[in-house]
Amino acid sequence: MSIKKVEMFTAICDNCGKSADDGTEYAGWNEDTFAEVIAMEAGWLNENDLHYCTDCFDYDDEDNLIIKTKETKTPL
Repeated sequence: MSIKKVEMFTAICDNCGKSADDGTEYAGWNEDTFAEVIAMEAGWLNENDLHYCTDCFDYDDEDNLIIKTKETKTPL
């Protein structure tokens, strides 16, 4: 058996650092674009080229986007 270093990609939340692959059986993807597709299919948000997991954003009663602060997960 050999151990070999391989390059993989995953989407990381730009707010809290969570990986889009957390809680799944996958560790990463062979293409960066596929990692982003997987995150978007899981409900992540791409806003101004920043990626946010589902824990880090919400919408208010008027459908305005609210990005939660990473320290407290409260609205900015």
